[in-house]
Amino acid sequence: MSRLKVAVIGCGHLGSIHARLLAARSDVELVAVVDPSASARDRVAQASGCAALAEPSAVIGQASAVIVAAPTGLHASVSLPLLEAGVDLLIEKPIAATVEEARSIVVAARRFGRVVAVGHVERFNPAWCLAVEQAGAIRAMESARLSPFSFRSMDVGVVFDLMIHDIDLVLSLEPGRIERIEAHGIAATGGHEDMVRARLTFSSGFIADLSASRIHPTPHRSVSLWSSERLVSVDFTAKTVEVIAPSEAVCSGKFIASEVPPEQHAALKGSFFNEILPRKTLAVPEANALVREHDDFLDAIRSGRPPQVPATAGAAALEIAARIIDSLACVRFGSASPMPAVLSGTGTRPIFPLRKTG
Repeated sequence: MSRLKVAVIGCGHLGSIHARLLAARSDVELVAVVDPSASARDRVAQASGCAALAEPSAVIGQASAVIVAAPTGLHASVSLPLLEAGVDLLIEKPIAATVEEARSIVVAARRFGRVVAVGHVERFNPAWCLAVEQAGAIRAMESARLSPFSFRSMDVGVVFDLMIHDIDLVLSLEPGRIERIEAHGIAATGGHEDMVRARLTFSSGFIADLSASRIHPTPHRSVSLWSSERLVSVDFTAKTVEVIAPSEAVCSGKFIASEVPPEQHAALKGSFFNEILPRKTLAVPEANALVREHDDFLDAIRSGRPPQVPATAGAAALEIAARIIDSLACVRFGSASPMPAVLSGTGTRPIFPLRKTG
């Protein structure tokens, strides 16, 4: 198999991880990393054994595929010339800063016949894949994605930074047309929202309750999937999947809690999740989700098939994220007064650091 020539644009936290993983692959030649900061690009280039470039256009003619890990606000301006030059792209999430820019990337990918994958890496998380496999016909999802403040991704708020992961997971379940959005948030660190709770209601009856915070004292990532056959809980931090299923007595309607004699309550409470609603914890296979994302992107280029998360999926997640922000009732932390506006990734506020940092 010939080695594919790949470059990484953006040498922040995430870009440096992409570069390290690509440099270790036998089927890829990492030809360059790109960043306007000389110290950042030189550091990553030296660690990865490749060239250090200052401008995205410099990779044209050198690389046939590029990972775009630049700041969100620069995704469209970086990606569009590369697509026109015939370069396939893996664009970090979110795909762009605005819905209009996302659509322009979708159109360009079609026009120039290029592969565009979007870095919604949780799709490749083995815990998520196992949970969906176990759940059956999913009717509702609840997620919590909480982290301490890191001083990263300050060009966007928590919806574009963290919640968009779970928005994409919801859409991957094909819940139908979205009909209603309710969202409440708190801004604590500046002009963007830092904590948001949102409820999405879809035409199929599917309901998603999403919570995201980047001002939480401890990191926590979990998802619960509800179906008529299973209750499945994923703890991404502990790498566990727990499945609760109805017993035959529950399925047949023979178990009626109010008819259990009082003298049996204590014993049955102790065995409830063995006899009535049997619970089991499944081992999650060890796998690096980012490596699996690279595998999918590279195979899509070589085989001509669509990637698992194409540009259209990235644009759809961005559109829902933008609608959440439009619906957001947000207050300043410590104040009861609503904020006049929260500008989160809308493209109206040009706060873009040199590098995408997370």
